[in-house]
Amino acid sequence: MLAATFRENAMIRTAVLLTGLLGITSAVAAEPVKIGITTILSGPFADRGQSEQYGAQLALDQINQAGGVLGRPVEAFYADNACKPEIGVPGTKRLIEQQHVPVIIGALCTPVTHAIEPVMQAAKVPLLIATSAGQDFVDASGVGGNDYLFKTIPSEVDIARGLIHFLAGKHVTSVAIAAESGGFPQAGAIALAKAADSAGMKVTGQEIITPGVTDLAAMLVRLKGSTPDILLVMPGSSTGAFFKAYEASGWKVPVSGRFDPGAATGAVSPAFREAGGLNDLTTISPFTPLIDTQGVHDFVAAYQAHYGLMPTQRSFFVYEATWLAVDAIRRAGIDEPAAVEKALKTTAMPSRLGGNYAPDAHNHAHTPLFVVGLDAGKPKVIATE
Repeated sequence: MLAATFRENAMIRTAVLLTGLLGITSAVAAEPVKIGITTILSGPFADRGQSEQYGAQLALDQINQAGGVLGRPVEAFYADNACKPEIGVPGTKRLIEQQHVPVIIGALCTPVTHAIEPVMQAAKVPLLIATSAGQDFVDASGVGGNDYLFKTIPSEVDIARGLIHFLAGKHVTSVAIAAESGGFPQAGAIALAKAADSAGMKVTGQEIITPGVTDLAAMLVRLKGSTPDILLVMPGSSTGAFFKAYEASGWKVPVSGRFDPGAATGAVSPAFREAGGLNDLTTISPFTPLIDTQGVHDFVAAYQAHYGLMPTQRSFFVYEATWLAVDAIRRAGIDEPAAVEKALKTTAMPSRLGGNYAPDAHNHAHTPLFVVGLDAGKPKVIATE
């Protein structure tokens, strides 16, 4: 009797122990694979960071619904950088040292991305630069530079070459250039001038737009006097002011460049639009919801269903960067930074834009660019570069 009771108790203890061990094993197996993201989550540009969050979360929802990766769910860990290096650097270090993320996506804000480059290199953790557009990130990455930087969005040099190639096909032989001072617009203007020169196009004039200045009449008179075939503009925050001045100038030269076509058409009068004043308008972009591929259609529909909003360029490139990071972890077979870095170097993941993310020697992928024109006054993709 006592012996039987002892055996029964032993069996119960063994069963409890095995149940506990199985529970621990399940908990370990369910530990999430971590993705680090540094973006702007506070301050005046927090809406931009939120659009990145939305893109990342949509990707993670889809990834986890499909079973995650390595048999585990995937979770994003965020660090707010507030577009300030003094906040972004310690936030990035926390992702690396406390959350032990094997890859980080960021940083949206160019000064923060520059500031965390050496942090990533020292920690030997790969950084997917999904929205900081500068060519200087390409030049600093890969061969002869920082092996842990991977750039997935086209740079201003890519954009300039794509636009000039499109215009060359339209037999444009001369251009004038106007750009807002500072940041991406001015860098874009420099790239456009170099690309035009390389293509044998004459640059007849160049002008800088000072942010906040609305009287651009004299600038347009000077550009008109240089008699270009086409006017290229990178107006940034001065888009409205520029197109109002363009209408007032009476100049009929076609306008192209890099700007929001909706902001351009919204800045001019209905009478000017109806008279065809912007009929020859074109602009080039790395992403627009108007792109006619099944992948972009599906992304836009899913994004709108989740958030009731139209996705931005930032939403899209962080969405795809999240898939790219998870694909690298899957192919690496482990969520360790060194293995993920090696997998990123050999990726050929297709993009929903067309093409794929195969990196060049500078860890830079080259996705298509899209030329948008107007069709009956409404934006439409008219060419892919």
